[in-house]
Amino acid sequence: MINQKILYMAGCVGVIACVALGSSIGYRFAVDKMEKIQTDYESRVSELVEVNVTKILEDKVQKLVQEAVEQNEEIIAASADNDTLEVDTVYQIQNYDVTKGTTSTDYETLPEEFVGFTRKDADDYCKEYMDMLPAEEYLAGLQSIGVVSFSKERIIIKKVYDSSKVKYRYYLIAVDGEVVVYYGDKKTIYEYTGIETKNLSEDENTALKNGIEVKDEDELFSILENYTS
Repeated sequence: MINQKILYMAGCVGVIACVALGSSIGYRFAVDKMEKIQTDYESRVSELVEVNVTKILEDKVQKLVQEAVEQNEEIIAASADNDTLEVDTVYQIQNYDVTKGTTSTDYETLPEEFVGFTRKDADDYCKEYMDMLPAEEYLAGLQSIGVVSFSKERIIIKKVYDSSKVKYRYYLIAVDGEVVVYYGDKKTIYEYTGIETKNLSEDENTALKNGIEVKDEDELFSILENYTS
């Protein structure tokens, strides 16, 4: 009877011990799990904070760099605006041929009229040059001219040529009863022919009154020969 009681008590103690051990293990597991979750959370928060701070710093640095570049460009531009060309300024001309896709560079003595020019003066000169385009430039197909670099040390002017744009090289018209040959620009006289319009037919006079565009030299000589025959 006593042995049975002892065994019973021992069994109860064992059960209680198992339950206690299981509870302890479960508690420990739960604590470890919570600690891991907490650690992961803190690590994630730390990463997010670090990324955010890094992004803010990068943006700020980029902004400062951009501001410095813009200020430097403004200083350079202002300096160039105040520069004037001098006698020993390098005069560089870039000639771009559209039909060939090539660029050639010429170095010339700075024209006397350029001495003392500001950047604005140089820009104005280029505009006036196109308005009063020399005949040789027209025949070469000059399409544009502009300043690409300006300082007291060097001025670079770029000219763009496209000979395919020159549809006719000469222009015939009657002036004071005489056939006069102009270049294709219609401003520069090529030749006074001495041919009197009174000796020409009515159709020829009508054509000369309106002006005749001539493609090339061969066509020009052919027309003039016909007038004198």
